[in-house]
Amino acid sequence: MREAIADAVYRAVLAFDHADEALLLTAVTEDIWTEMPGISAKGIQELKTTVFDRVSKLTTTHFISNIRISIESGSAATLTCSALAQHVRPGKEFEPGGNKFTSGGFYLCEVIRISDLWKIKSWKANFTWVDGDPTVMAEH
Repeated sequence: MREAIADAVYRAVLAFDHADEALLLTAVTEDIWTEMPGISAKGIQELKTTVFDRVSKLTTTHFISNIRISIESGSAATLTCSALAQHVRPGKEFEPGGNKFTSGGFYLCEVIRISDLWKIKSWKANFTWVDGDPTVMAEH
């Protein structure tokens, strides 16, 4: 069960990395609540508009580690993990300089089971450090 719960966050970050909206929809609930520094979104449409549509246009790599899961019931759990996210301007992946923005921190997620699939119901990102050019995030 823990592996299936962790897979929800893996699907979510891979959806961003591969610009895969269909995969994102398998990872989050329709009424997801998301909070990231400077951004909050309620519902899948706001998440897509405020975060996914912008980040998925960049070249990104999200790394998740140190996952801890607390199972509340057979259909509810909380998940915390360390997160490292690298963002690069498209077409500039191999150029040195200010084309990159990297953040590190933690995710706190409430995850629920819908049928046989676990999905993120709330996703809070707490970044503890950043490096690079933050305008990379604002351009798309």
